Amino acid sequence: MNLFKRLSNLGNGEKLAIVTFFQNLYLYNHVGALYQQSRGLSLLQINSIWSIIVGTIFLAEVPTGVIADKIGRKKSVVIALFLQFLGEFFYLFANNYFSFVLIAILAGIGYSFLSGANEALVYDSLPKDDREKRMKKAMGLIGASYQLAFFIAPLIGGIVISQLVLNKFLLGIGLTASSVFIAFLISLTLKEPESGYKHQEESPLTILKNGINQVVKSRKIQLIAAIAILTTAFPNTLLNLYQPYFVKFGINTSLPIGIALSLGGLTAFLIQKNIYAIEEKLGRYGLFTITVIPGIFYLFFATITNILYLFPIFIFTYAFAEAKNPLISSYQNEQIDSKNRATTISLINMLIQFYVAIMGLVFGLIADNSIPAAFTTIGIIVILATLLLRVDKITVHLKNNS
Repeated sequence: MNLFKRLSNLGNGEKLAIVTFFQNLYLYNHVGALYQQSRGLSLLQINSIWSIIVGTIFLAEVPTGVIADKIGRKKSVVIALFLQFLGEFFYLFANNYFSFVLIAILAGIGYSFLSGANEALVYDSLPKDDREKRMKKAMGLIGASYQLAFFIAPLIGGIVISQLVLNKFLLGIGLTASSVFIAFLISLTLKEPESGYKHQEESPLTILKNGINQVVKSRKIQLIAAIAILTTAFPNTLLNLYQPYFVKFGINTSLPIGIALSLGGLTAFLIQKNIYAIEEKLGRYGLFTITVIPGIFYLFFATITNILYLFPIFIFTYAFAEAKNPLISSYQNEQIDSKNRATTISLINMLIQFYVAIMGLVFGLIADNSIPAAFTTIGIIVILATLLLRVDKITVHLKNNS
């Protein structure tokens, strides 16, 4: 009870960081693709599962964003976590491609409730003075919590799933479902920021139109959205493909595969926790450097021939795959009106999810023939997008008029 009272006294940013940790403590993530392969799925089918998730997010993103702006961000986050728990519970019984598809649809609806609502909840909970800097730090903390979970989960998961056999897989899945349920309980202590709702009652259609208008009329939002979409480093594709890639190098046990992901999560945790300081240190080329690095490491990862380089290059590829996200989130929220923040963010995320869903299928198809070719393709796309969008100019552009 004392612990619950302490938790209630924390701010929404800190609570969401804790929620993020427990909801991402996936003890089977480091062998998830291998588990699905054991159920008879091909790499194309495995990658299509994530594409189905993001495709569902694409369809549900705006409706759930509108709902978040109507019922409140807190309720949307709570609903998202409950749906995530249900998905993990049903995952225990999945034994064919069709059942994985149904769970993916449920997961996509849950993700879409969370998308936009969590950022809006954090931003509207912050004091108005120096909000951009506070948002970068808050999202950096949440991103760091996400990566900390990815550091700890594979280590515990490597012990829990000591053998690549069904009963061990199911034990890891069951414990993961329990962790998500804890995140759901903690989310009940979140507080709806009053400042975000001091406006007249509006219909869902009006909220949607306002969100679309913000994107259409703001060149700055369009620029940030283009960077967020086209420089995506596809971390879930990396997560799916690195497992069979390691197996091809003769690594056939769970623990070293888990350790690699754990160290990647730890490195990502340290990077995201300090991402605001890193960007400031690098100055004008901060966001550019952080955005282009994953593409470069993907190319290195694709050309490995010596197993000694396999671990460090994977670690850094994974660590930088989402490093830019807290910065993009801060720039994005600075340009969006509070009233319809969740809807506008959801519109942008919808486009990201559509892009990821389509490209995920492409990479899965390529990987069925050659995993290195899939990594090479991702690396080239990230590097070209970063250069063509002139990411090095974004800070200067945002300070100028649209």
